[in-house]
Amino acid sequence: MENAKQLESVETPLFKSKSFVLLWVATVVSSLSMSMFMFIQSWYVVEGLGLEAALGIVLICLTTSRMISMVAGGVLADRNRQTKMMFLSDFSRGVLAIVLALLFFMTEVPVWVLAINAAFFGIFGGLFEPARDSLLPKVVHKDQLTRANSTIQGAIQVALFSGPLLAGVLLSFVGYSILFLIISFCLFVAGVGVLFVKKREEEEREAAQTAFKDQLKEGFQYTWNSPLIKALFIITIIVNFFISGPLMMGLPIFVEGILNGSSIDFSFVQGGLTLGMIVGSIIIGIINLKKKRGAYALYLIGLQGIGMIVFSQSQSVWMAVLIILFVGMINPAVNIPLISMIQSYSDEDKVGRVMSLIRTGSLGLIPLSYAVTSFILSFGVSIDVIMIVAAVPLMVSVAVLYVAFPVLRTADLKKEPPEFNPLTVLSHYSCFK
Repeated sequence: MENAKQLESVETPLFKSKSFVLLWVATVVSSLSMSMFMFIQSWYVVEGLGLEAALGIVLICLTTSRMISMVAGGVLADRNRQTKMMFLSDFSRGVLAIVLALLFFMTEVPVWVLAINAAFFGIFGGLFEPARDSLLPKVVHKDQLTRANSTIQGAIQVALFSGPLLAGVLLSFVGYSILFLIISFCLFVAGVGVLFVKKREEEEREAAQTAFKDQLKEGFQYTWNSPLIKALFIITIIVNFFISGPLMMGLPIFVEGILNGSSIDFSFVQGGLTLGMIVGSIIIGIINLKKKRGAYALYLIGLQGIGMIVFSQSQSVWMAVLIILFVGMINPAVNIPLISMIQSYSDEDKVGRVMSLIRTGSLGLIPLSYAVTSFILSFGVSIDVIMIVAAVPLMVSVAVLYVAFPVLRTADLKKEPPEFNPLTVLSHYSCFK
């Protein structure tokens, strides 16, 4: 009888749980506000101030502070109430958005103010995700965890896709001040709502007190001593370095400078990239490759380099949208096989640390990629030329890795990975975190 009641509880739909719904809404609002915030700042620096090269400084401040905050946030989430951390994250970012709204209302905002504001936005934003990931297992039953993660990650991708589109449309009707006020209001509402999230009644266990640096050291040694995992780590770093700056940072510069487009045009191109990621994730999930995933990933990275070159030659907004849609489809087609291989070849008790190390390594190179791109732009080099130049070493690295790591060509799936959901995998793509 007790087992029957437990089974019935497990099968209760997630969206009938008030706590899960509140957590889901808070996640959607957080992701939507982050994507809108990045879009508005990027477009204002490029179109409003005409400082294309300075865009990298703003993005470096945002991503670097967010990366450092996420590392610290993981430790804090194990030692503090996660709901309070999420409230602090949302409320603080709401205040920062109000500050920008007031500044835009009064005068033209210099780029150094945007950089400082972006740094604090990244710091407080980096606290949200570790707290949410730590809270979720305490809100839903463990048998519902995979479905809950899939639902949340799917909502995140929809928010990332709709954020630039929504911001671009609103910006054509209202000014920057009103748009920042809308973002702040949403963050305040979500922050208050998350305080009402309740944990399931269960025995609280004391968190392990193993030193963070010892765990990180063990994960790094394990990763570097495995030829296959080391190769996957190098691939992730290379892809993020040669794509983040020239392509991700270069999109608003390309739309404004090469295509002479508006904020709505930029939102279409940015949205096309995210839509391509969603479509590509679903396609690769249907195909479900199980053999020679490393080799296929290398082939697709080379194809991604070709896609960047073709994109750089776009002559119209709709041509750019179609090409960036294709490039976006390749992103998860590269990422999913690599993640599946890591899950399959890593020891079960080290998968989390290996994935964390890979994500941290790739996130760490994104600011450097932004900095290099900004440095080259400062010499007057056009962004379309930078995209072509970045695509060449990206394709060359494919050939080098193919020769240097034969295990990538021959490694097959040793065991079935955890339950696959394409939208969940998208969350590991560092450029959109």
